[in-house]
Amino acid sequence: MSTNTTFPLHEACREGDISKVRELVDEEPKLVLAKDLDSRYPVHWAVSYQHENIVDFLLSRMQKVDLDDLVDESGWSVLHIASSVGNLGILVKLVNHSIKPDANLATSQGTTALNLACSKKQVSIAKFLIQEGASVRLKDSRNQLPLHRAASVGSMPMVDLLCKNKSPVNTKDINGWTPLFHALSEGHGDVAVALVQSYAAEYRDQRDVDNKSPLDVVADEKVKAFFLQNVE
Repeated sequence: MSTNTTFPLHEACREGDISKVRELVDEEPKLVLAKDLDSRYPVHWAVSYQHENIVDFLLSRMQKVDLDDLVDESGWSVLHIASSVGNLGILVKLVNHSIKPDANLATSQGTTALNLACSKKQVSIAKFLIQEGASVRLKDSRNQLPLHRAASVGSMPMVDLLCKNKSPVNTKDINGWTPLFHALSEGHGDVAVALVQSYAAEYRDQRDVDNKSPLDVVADEKVKAFFLQNVE
């Protein structure tokens, strides 16, 4: 994290000092578009530290700014950050900005805001993003869908949300793993069963790049027994 005091606005945004933020921006309005040593803008830090009043103020001074253009060196936008930290209130503010941000904007790793919400089990965030046009079918640099992430972290509500919004269930990532592989390998037997019973995930003939089946990567025998008992 950058703590260099040559970026006082960024520091004030991190600390939640709204008075200092107003003072600095009123004195030099262009500071709202200044990047720090982390290639982050003031609004990145305000969103990251969830200071809603500062986010409101900064957005009011950025009416003609496309938030999708404000990305750090990893390609993270404020939408990515809000989705990761799970602040729905701030996310709504960002989506309702004068220039509507792209819900499907990807980072340099191909990660979307929906990917991040799924990884952090932020169901309300994911639901809102989908309502705003986020696709459940976009793959990241590892060829993973949001469903791969939801299955990996064992979030049944997230898996249900994605599948009911027509996510493919048998897509393979770069290792040849479908979401079912991830669920079983992490020990989420309930999610694995749901993928098969409710959403037609295949498991008998699936093989990864090492020619392993889903049952070859299951976390332990207890999970394996539970899975088989409920799908066969």
